[in-house]
Amino acid sequence: MHVLVIGWLYVVVMISIVSDSVLKGVVRFVFLGVIPVGLWMWFTIQKRRRQMEAAKLEAAQAEREDTAR
Repeated sequence: MHVLVIGWLYVVVMISIVSDSVLKGVVRFVFLGVIPVGLWMWFTIQKRRRQMEAAKLEAAQAEREDTAR
């Protein structure tokens, strides 16, 4: 998955470089590169946090069951 992001950012940088002006290049880089990759990273991090919290909760519950026996 990281290879796709790196490839996408490479394409976006190349598009930004051949833009007519610096401002257009920066805007294209931000809207085609930074925002989508940032959202992808945020969703991925949130998913991993939920999984880690669920694993901690499950481990704590299993520990309580072991000590109750």
